[in-house]
Amino acid sequence: MFGYIEPLKPELKMKEYEAFRGYYCGLCKTIKDKYTNTARFMLNYDCAVLSILLSSMSDNLPIVNRERCIANPLKKKTIVRSVEAEYAAAVNVILGYGKIKDTQRDDKKASAYALALFYKRVRKKAAKGNAVLMLEFDKRMKALHALEEEKSGNLDAVSSQFAHLLAAVFSLAPCDFIDERAKKILRHFGYNLGRWLYIADAIDDLEKDDKKKRYNVFLQREYDNITQHRKNIREEAAFNMNYSLAEACKAYELLDIKRDKPLLDNIMYLGLAKKTKDILKGEGNGSL
Repeated sequence: MFGYIEPLKPELKMKEYEAFRGYYCGLCKTIKDKYTNTARFMLNYDCAVLSILLSSMSDNLPIVNRERCIANPLKKKTIVRSVEAEYAAAVNVILGYGKIKDTQRDDKKASAYALALFYKRVRKKAAKGNAVLMLEFDKRMKALHALEEEKSGNLDAVSSQFAHLLAAVFSLAPCDFIDERAKKILRHFGYNLGRWLYIADAIDDLEKDDKKKRYNVFLQREYDNITQHRKNIREEAAFNMNYSLAEACKAYELLDIKRDKPLLDNIMYLGLAKKTKDILKGEGNGSL
């Protein structure tokens, strides 16, 4: 359910693309420093955007350096480090562990069990200092799994659980610049972005879930042919994705963005719109 939130790269200026990569690499380095080197396996674009958004609202300027990276140790890259990246790193680990547990439940592979066991300690460390978020995470995932177990076909009921989780992720960020007004806006922003993410993932994985006989909210209806089924549910999915994206954009416009606005505008207005069209056409690249 991760890896969908990213900019439309052809429309970015070079400095904006460099900033995006810098924040992404900065989050990667923060995960390594705060947790373990192998925890970077769970790194995803969505949490990099969380880091960018929170940093853009802060009065604290991020630190920009040229550093070498484990992926390419011979060439220095731009690394953007911000205080807010520490929270994004914790969220990345917590949600990443949840993704591993979902894979374990769905596929029942030995590799997934081994990964879950390995990252359990990392997740426990990330949970420290984020007790309220962890309570919300456990509550929402438990409710989501219960709906999946009963094979619920109620799109609103199922997607709202992940939506509430993302609402908590954004609104509970431990940043002193987030007052009650900003918290309310971030809650609405996160809720609608989370709902968009859940539906995007369900549509994108439709054929894969059908083939592997895994739960998917859109597969809880009668159908004979999966290709025709995708066409039949496209209008419903399009309405829900576009509605949630529009609501997220409305909330975004109310936030006090101090820097990197062209990059964030690209993500919100171009990147997510392009991803929506690609997924609805069956041309998504799948979640991480």
